[in-house]
Amino acid sequence: MYYIIVGIVTLVMLFIILEVNYYNKFQLLHIKISEALNNIDILFEKKLNLLDRCITIIKDSNKKYKEEELLDNLIKIKNQKFNRFDLNRELTIALREYYALLDLDKKLAQNSSLKNINEDLIEIDNDLNAAKKYYNDNIVMYNNIVKCFPSNLVAILFHYKKEEFFKEEKIETLEILKEN
Repeated sequence: MYYIIVGIVTLVMLFIILEVNYYNKFQLLHIKISEALNNIDILFEKKLNLLDRCITIIKDSNKKYKEEELLDNLIKIKNQKFNRFDLNRELTIALREYYALLDLDKKLAQNSSLKNINEDLIEIDNDLNAAKKYYNDNIVMYNNIVKCFPSNLVAILFHYKKEEFFKEEKIETLEILKEN
């Protein structure tokens, strides 16, 4: 009888140690994911501010753009609250509109202020891609331990759910589908 009790206590202790270990892994991944999201939010804000400065420069440098709606998506982004994933998509569309405008107006593309902003936008996009990759890598690990046994027991106990990835969508395909 003594050996049975010692065996049961040992198994319970091993199970508790194992679950505490997985709980700590969840906490570490939560910290990494929060760090990545904070960096992404900062980069989104910088990108939004740069695009906003572009609108001001474009309007000031060329009178014909004062009458037209300039970068519709950027104005929409500033007036609405988006989740991070939708904001990512909308900023991508706004940036595409901005570059299309520069392609159409070569004089505008030669503006030195806009050239400096373009360099900053490229740097921010590189940083943003790295931050999204870091986030996605941690989400893969997080989602794996949410679904795999025995860590899924901790996930069930603490109500951890699968998280969403940042996906690089093909915007042109989505726009074609919207038109149809």
